[in-house]
Amino acid sequence: MIKHLAADLHTHTDISRHGYSTVYENITAAKDAGLLAVGISNHCPAHPDGAPEGHFRNLRVIPEWVDGIRVYRGAELNFTSFEGGIDLSSDTIENRLDYTIASFHEDVIAPGSMEDHTRAYLCAAKNPMVDIIGHSGTACYEYDYERVIPEFGKNGKLVEINEGTFRVRKSSAENCRIIARLCMKYSVPVIVSSDAHFCRSVGVFDEALSMLNSLDFPKELVVNADKEQLKSWFLRKRRG
Repeated sequence: MIKHLAADLHTHTDISRHGYSTVYENITAAKDAGLLAVGISNHCPAHPDGAPEGHFRNLRVIPEWVDGIRVYRGAELNFTSFEGGIDLSSDTIENRLDYTIASFHEDVIAPGSMEDHTRAYLCAAKNPMVDIIGHSGTACYEYDYERVIPEFGKNGKLVEINEGTFRVRKSSAENCRIIARLCMKYSVPVIVSSDAHFCRSVGVFDEALSMLNSLDFPKELVVNADKEQLKSWFLRKRRG
């Protein structure tokens, strides 16, 4: 059974109007929640409430360690096309960030057909600029899970199990369960995230962990289950 996690890599700050806490408040909340690490991953420029590219290029001014918490510099990329287009330059991603999440958002691209969504995710699987597939259980962006999940695994992508889905996208919860089962079937690693838009949601994973535990999901497939697995993933990613 998975009871605790080491890190929360999907958190937002008040650089977005729909985020309500500062970077430091998120770090403090991570410490209060007993986490060892936190990631700052705001929406990218194509989102109407996203941060400019300069925000991501300047994340390096945040120390790697703050009050005993390891701080990772990330971004939540937006899919901008069904060909897998994303909205940060490769220079920023490769040279200024520790990791990226890629997600569909209705404010950026309206839902298409299942084949459209499947094509976008297959492109993302092959894109070296994408590390984590964000909240892909979202009901309006349903894709061919059986076809795509193995490709995420083959290409070293993490599949996010998003706590926010269980709270604000409840119609998508069953899709997340299907995705988790397929990740078990094909031994595809996942990462559990809060998708916090307020600091007191940082490190809150109750619904996501409950779902995984109900499936007897193996701890070794949860990259942020402990600090050694998380560290190993970052080392492999950098060498990759």
